[in-house]
Amino acid sequence: MSTRRKFPATKKFVATAAAAALLGGIGAIATVLPAQAAGATTASADSYTVSTLPTRNYGAVTKIAVGSDNSDLKNGYLKFTNLGAIAATDTLNLKLTVTGGTAGTIKASQLQSNNWAETSIAYANAPVGVKTVGTAKIGAGAQSVTLSLTGLTSTDGTVSIGLAREAGGISRIASREAAAAQRPTIEVTASTTPPVVPPVVPPVEPPVVPPTTPGTNCTVSVTLVPSCGTWFGAAGNPEGGESWDAAQTRFEKDSGRTMDITHYYKRGQSAMFPTANELSRQNETNKNRILLYNWKPSGLTWRQVANGAADPYLKSLGAYMKANASKKFFLSLNAEMEDEVNQTPGSGQTATDFRDFFRHTTQVLRASGGTNAITVMNYTGIEKWGTMSWFNDLYPGDDVVDWIAQDPYAFGKPPVWLTDFSGMVNRTSNPKVWPGFYNWAATNHPSKPQMLGEWGVDEDTTYPDYKRDFFNTAASQLKQFPKLKALVYWDSTGYTPDGTKLPVGITNIDSKASSLAAFRSYISTDVMNQARNSYFK
Repeated sequence: MSTRRKFPATKKFVATAAAAALLGGIGAIATVLPAQAAGATTASADSYTVSTLPTRNYGAVTKIAVGSDNSDLKNGYLKFTNLGAIAATDTLNLKLTVTGGTAGTIKASQLQSNNWAETSIAYANAPVGVKTVGTAKIGAGAQSVTLSLTGLTSTDGTVSIGLAREAGGISRIASREAAAAQRPTIEVTASTTPPVVPPVVPPVEPPVVPPTTPGTNCTVSVTLVPSCGTWFGAAGNPEGGESWDAAQTRFEKDSGRTMDITHYYKRGQSAMFPTANELSRQNETNKNRILLYNWKPSGLTWRQVANGAADPYLKSLGAYMKANASKKFFLSLNAEMEDEVNQTPGSGQTATDFRDFFRHTTQVLRASGGTNAITVMNYTGIEKWGTMSWFNDLYPGDDVVDWIAQDPYAFGKPPVWLTDFSGMVNRTSNPKVWPGFYNWAATNHPSKPQMLGEWGVDEDTTYPDYKRDFFNTAASQLKQFPKLKALVYWDSTGYTPDGTKLPVGITNIDSKASSLAAFRSYISTDVMNQARNSYFK
């Protein structure tokens, strides 16, 4: 998936809006409630946002729309104040009046921040959900429901709650601007569980341990190979008209950490890179990202480039890299080349034509001063291509290849395509025919570190816990693949810029609250931070 893909459909809330425990409206599950219970607190602010109108505010209307309608996504927001301190063991009964909509599942979350205003909240600036508090079904049509929320906390008595829908459909909920009997209310029930008093244990003098700095004993080689851990990077795809740069920084905000590697795509024989803006991202104070470029020629066959047709551009690019790139960066040449191979003699696109293209491009860049470019041979990596008679002819040679990469995705159907991390990086339907890409590269090119140049995990409603479980087990499984030294995630809503749905699915990390929480936990593990600690200490 090396072409740049962006936009419509899911954004941060579907994945960052955490879930809610609610009693729905299907048959006997729906609960008819009195208009307002004694002691209940009415929402002090509420609104909803629309993905296709990212700057429009809906704080003054009498409804809160939640769900998806055609190509847009609607998320709801509620704020309650003066509730008093709330412990995670307390129960909050959120009472809503649903005025219409379709049957489905509503989700709720405690939002990351209470710092939003009813009069200005919009899709572009809305806070994200950080804590799952449950899910439940709701019926079609008008109904009153109670959502029993647990796990929320507050020290100042203010709680912000996000509402979303799973798997499409729409719910229309009365806002605080509606009639008094329909307004959202919440009531806190303190936990009756007695506190656990720990036994008194006599103090023990701890052993004296000399202070250490994380990553102190780790190193990074001249070709950017970390001796400890694995680089974490991403290509954050634009959503709703974002720039590529804005999407990259949004991904970091959603994931909760700075990327080690930030991925850019370059096409044709005119662009000079790294650009000033990309260098500013690389050198941003306390960020220090490594740049990864994927360059592909335009209007020329591999054979034409190998024969020198792009030399004027490549020589200028090498000189530009020497003058402007003070730090090393990754450079992938025509990634995912396998499906462009045409073995017809004279096509200019045979496997050996690619081999010569890669060798020539690298040699011209290095001779022109572009020695800071760490080259990446980036395959698609699937069994279909690995079993082709010409597959091994693609490889340009160890002298011009620094890293070997593949672009695997977890999507489709089990057991081959929808699999866990280990199954994804070594995907095969028959190990006797194809050992899996990781095994192939480790066996045939044992001196080369490996990278996932792109990878992603689909949010498949058929398997609602799959993405969460994938991330929850990825860190432990990564340790089984010691040659994997860089993982560069592809964060996408699953659509091309023109709205075409991509086969790899919805890979954005915030496609669901539980998926986001698992992803954040995954990238906070030691194995995903040791490389950064050693390189950027």
